[in-house]
Amino acid sequence: MKKLILTLIILLLAANAFATDGTVTQSLDVVSNGIARVTFVCTGGSSGTIPNTVMSASTYNYLTKSNNPWWLYEVTAYPTSGGTAPDAASVFVLETGTGLYLLGSEDGGTTAYNGLNLIHATLSRSCFPNMYIPRAGIHKDYFAPVKNNITLIVADQATASANWTVVFTFVQ
Repeated sequence: MKKLILTLIILLLAANAFATDGTVTQSLDVVSNGIARVTFVCTGGSSGTIPNTVMSASTYNYLTKSNNPWWLYEVTAYPTSGGTAPDAASVFVLETGTGLYLLGSEDGGTTAYNGLNLIHATLSRSCFPNMYIPRAGIHKDYFAPVKNNITLIVADQATASANWTVVFTFVQ
């Protein structure tokens, strides 16, 4: 019995050791003068996860180089056409310089607010950035200025090889 339990533990550890993070490719599309979209095309790994993904240096530089600031206006998520449907999953948008979660997490990135279940198996969903104001205990939708780089974080997606897309829309 001890050998069986030990063998099961070793097998579980080995399976976790070979679990791979998925992949994320990103692109910047300047839609018009004053509107830009950063698109993250995601494929979950063997455990369904993707790595936390920072906007590329070239995208960040584009959004911060002008005197006219860019603002995060909307975050949209949808299952990638022709791919494996994802689980309902939450999206966090972290401003890396301040540690601020731009979709309103109250507890430092454990619980989503506007990003809660933003990823859906069949539907497109969108939300605005949201600021949690602890003193008042309230949430307020707002447009976040791009002052620091931004990281996409996805939680609770567990379907292996699932495909979904997240789009950050910025306005000037």
